[in-house]
Amino acid sequence: MIRATWRSLLFLVGVWAMSVAMPMGSLLWAEPSKGKPEAGKQIYMESCQHCHGPTGKADTELAASLTPRPADLTAKTTQSKKDGQLRKAIVEGVPGTAMSAFGEAFDDQQMADVIAYIRSLKP
Repeated sequence: MIRATWRSLLFLVGVWAMSVAMPMGSLLWAEPSKGKPEAGKQIYMESCQHCHGPTGKADTELAASLTPRPADLTAKTTQSKKDGQLRKAIVEGVPGTAMSAFGEAFDDQQMADVIAYIRSLKP
């Protein structure tokens, strides 16, 4: 009787742990979804171009007034970052800069679209 109860308890704890771990694991280990640059451009123009500029070069008056200047998204240093690094900067912001956290503003597909658009800015 005690073994059956103990097994049931372990089973329930396992089910609970999987329900918590699966969403987190899917973010960490899942294949990156294919973003659509054209959809990402629309999001970029609404949310990013004010600081990073319409071409991603951070060449706007607002960008010039910020210290440090926003990242040039066409530069090799930005383009060489992994998608996860770009995602982290967008979600969490970049301390010591004007890059604020967008947190949950974008769902996974929108984030993939924005990153795909940033990748399309590569010279």
